[in-house]
Amino acid sequence: METRKIVRGIILAVLLVCTVFLIYSIVTDPLGEHDIMLPLAVTAGFIALGQDKRKER
Repeated sequence: METRKIVRGIILAVLLVCTVFLIYSIVTDPLGEHDIMLPLAVTAGFIALGQDKRKER
């Protein structure tokens, strides 16, 4: 159970770094062309983490 929390923390940290990168890229170039795959992957990751946490309870 402890390793599951560690892996969950690592995944959350990676998702947060990706989110910060997305916000930075949008703020620096709001009208520019942005790739849609990274935001979709980050959103899917947060949804998966939320569903996994509900499954634990």
